[in-house]
Amino acid sequence: MPSLAIPCFGFVYKNTKDFARMMKVKNVSVLLLLACCGLFFFSPRPVAAADRITVEAESYGTSRADALLKAKREAVSQGIGTVLVSETEIKNFILQKDRVLTRTIGSVLSYKILAEKKEGPEEYFIKIRATVSTASIRQDLAALKILLDSMDKPRMMVLIKEENGRNAETAILDYLSEKGFDIVDAAATAALMAKDDDLIERATKGDPVAAARIGADNGAEYVLVGTVSKSLGKNGMLADVGMASGQAVITVRVINCSNARVVASKSAHAAAAHISGDTAMSTAADKAARQLMDKKLFEKIVSSFQNMVNNGATLEVQVRGIPDYRTQKSVKKALDIDGVASIAKRSFGNGTLKLSVTFRGNADAFADGIDGRTVGNKKLVVTDVTGSRMIINLK
Repeated sequence: MPSLAIPCFGFVYKNTKDFARMMKVKNVSVLLLLACCGLFFFSPRPVAAADRITVEAESYGTSRADALLKAKREAVSQGIGTVLVSETEIKNFILQKDRVLTRTIGSVLSYKILAEKKEGPEEYFIKIRATVSTASIRQDLAALKILLDSMDKPRMMVLIKEENGRNAETAILDYLSEKGFDIVDAAATAALMAKDDDLIERATKGDPVAAARIGADNGAEYVLVGTVSKSLGKNGMLADVGMASGQAVITVRVINCSNARVVASKSAHAAAAHISGDTAMSTAADKAARQLMDKKLFEKIVSSFQNMVNNGATLEVQVRGIPDYRTQKSVKKALDIDGVASIAKRSFGNGTLKLSVTFRGNADAFADGIDGRTVGNKKLVVTDVTGSRMIINLK
């Protein structure tokens, strides 16, 4: 393997093999070719204090929100870099598929709009000056607000099953509210939890389909579900002074309501002492929930959101009114517009094509791009957009 110095986030890799191992790139030869040609790119700008870099970026979009989102993504790409990763699939020593994907890692900490202009009915221009970073934004509330705004402020629902109390649920709601999340009304959640409903039971035990259905029915884009088990532990030293040892274990999942996919799954344990056994267990549940959010779960949620904003969100798309197999292939091709990273067919039957589309933008921007496109002598007509779900009719 020939030597080749490759700069990456402040480090220099002496050869492509080391760098490929770090990036988990399967096709080292393609990586070498890209590096030699200058296509494997990281910004040569020096990293500022605390890994912060200020850049100017501009973009066009179908709306102001779409143009702003693309400008933020361009700022991250310019300031930090775009990684090109080669994926090669070989079966029986025959090349089946070879493609190059681009991924951007980083976040916008702050930005200022320098110029904006509507240049047509469906074309908007925005130029920004942004400060970007590769550091975690878990503790940066301003950067977190920008991230949530870029996702159109997704609503979170919290459903935690806890016997004799709601300490864990309250602690999680407080944590998310302090971070700026839009939360589904706690009173509505309490009313749901009071019902002896099989769907609620399945959801709190981690069934993603049941959780997604409940969340969607209550206007949430994401739902955090889980259970808390509480008990009294044996501790001779505490017993000698009249204290009880409360124990609590919390297990939760975060579900995307549009596609029932699990965003994160974590658990935590905590203990607390008190003269009252019930109080000791309640305090332990509160403590376990806060530890879960602060040390494990919240970072996972934020990382998932950052990846969606930078590299595209998954849209669940149904196209109806397709007469035959050949037409569905033409429909799939028509949906491959600018900003689409990938299209995966889930099923085709009874005139309906179901797809998972990874799109660098929001659902409205994708709908704007494909609504009215022609397939043969018919047109694609978007009839329903709910969260990340979309229904299109071929008319």
